[in-house]
Amino acid sequence: MDKKSVSIIIPTFNGYHLLTDYLPHTVDVIQKSSSVSEYEIIIINDASTDKTRQYLQNLTIPNLTVITNDCNSGFSKTINKGIRQARMDLSLLLNNDMDLPLDFFDVTIPYFTDNNLFGISTEIRDRAGDNIIESRKLPVFKHRSFNYKETTDVTNSNTLYLCGGNAIVDTKKLKELNGFNELFSPFYFEDFDLSLRAWRKGWKSIYINSTFCKHAPSTTIRKENRNSFVETIFIRNKLLLNYLHNTTANNIWLCFRTYCKIFLYSFSKKQDKRIFIKPAKDFLALRTEADKQRKNEYSNLNPINWSLFY
Repeated sequence: MDKKSVSIIIPTFNGYHLLTDYLPHTVDVIQKSSSVSEYEIIIINDASTDKTRQYLQNLTIPNLTVITNDCNSGFSKTINKGIRQARMDLSLLLNNDMDLPLDFFDVTIPYFTDNNLFGISTEIRDRAGDNIIESRKLPVFKHRSFNYKETTDVTNSNTLYLCGGNAIVDTKKLKELNGFNELFSPFYFEDFDLSLRAWRKGWKSIYINSTFCKHAPSTTIRKENRNSFVETIFIRNKLLLNYLHNTTANNIWLCFRTYCKIFLYSFSKKQDKRIFIKPAKDFLALRTEADKQRKNEYSNLNPINWSLFY
């Protein structure tokens, strides 16, 4: 079996207790893997205000690089700094609270004999390991927009996107895509966008359930931000994702619907409708930059063959 070198890239913000709980185990997993020829660990401290800086300064882990942001920048900008530093064959994009199984690398690395493979996500379960919280993604279309649905069916292993918290990807291909799109900062949908760009380059992403990671979803995001702010970013970035990857005709319809909903919801007394207004306006404010990206980075990408997922 061919071995591969691996860069483990971990962004962290106020994750002192998570790092102390999970980092030693992550190091143990990669050191014991028979599939890894060489490794490095890159941790990017996103201007944490807890004990993270002191903890990282005192670490004696081999092949460790620590990058520290001067100000809090969010997921995309933070992890991109680690991606630019990565020098191994594969890059594992890892949340600071992800519990890797002992066989993670031995199960995933053999798939990379396929030169057309961009990356892999495994099944993700809750902390106890009893319930599946992330699985294979299939595309869903409604109102000329797309989203996804989860499925545990692995008759076809192709997945619409890789979870940014446990994706192991081809480093060269990742850098060719320039990492995550920072327009999605501070968080949400950047991993969806990255995987769509990979598909549109002709590379595939797959999901496997022969091993699984454990994770409690969005622990840092929900802890550090108000629920209203999180919801605003989620809606804004969902609109942005569709705008970047849709056809021009569909985007005209998307913007028309967005303007209409802003107008109609402004008269509504229902909070679930009114909450749409701010993220919709924020999305529309990003259209100029999004149009630049569609003209440049996204214009040389092919349409996705949706039949690949069925």
